[in-house]
Amino acid sequence: MESAKDTMIPASNYKRVLAFVMDFVLLSFASTLLFFYIPKLHGQASEEKFDRLTERLSRAFSTPDQDEAALQALMVEFSEFTGSMNYELIMSLFFVLYFLAGEVFFGGRSVGKATFCLKTSSTSPDLIISPGQLVLRSFIKGISCSFILLGFANLLFFIFNRNHRCLHDLASKTSTMQSR
Repeated sequence: MESAKDTMIPASNYKRVLAFVMDFVLLSFASTLLFFYIPKLHGQASEEKFDRLTERLSRAFSTPDQDEAALQALMVEFSEFTGSMNYELIMSLFFVLYFLAGEVFFGGRSVGKATFCLKTSSTSPDLIISPGQLVLRSFIKGISCSFILLGFANLLFFIFNRNHRCLHDLASKTSTMQSR
């Protein structure tokens, strides 16, 4: 017999949004730390170039009468540098792995979900979520954190879908539930 604690009901939209915001803030903080650590992984020359570029950017943004063309050129140089470090790829993988770890090792719970007693479950109550579903869900959710257009599409699905299911929910045939 199932105890009241084990009974799951659909998660409230409010709790789902708050849980995601908590996860996103945590991921943003971690990505900021990684942003400063990744150049160190590429050797001393990359670390020194990163330091020079960040110093130049800091001066450029603190100078009130900065030449717009020079600032634009510096931003392009910095963007090319972060591209050479594969920053976007590393961060996207980090986001996907964060959500996948929550799904696989913590019973369908990320830090945000655990805070509000939420967890991922199959849309069919009698089915167990397959590893493929977990990977797909984590991939879409993690990539949505990296690419603003996909993140916006995910949000629109949440807002306008009758059952308030995001893209990652629909694609993986899962939903977020809460303990009663």
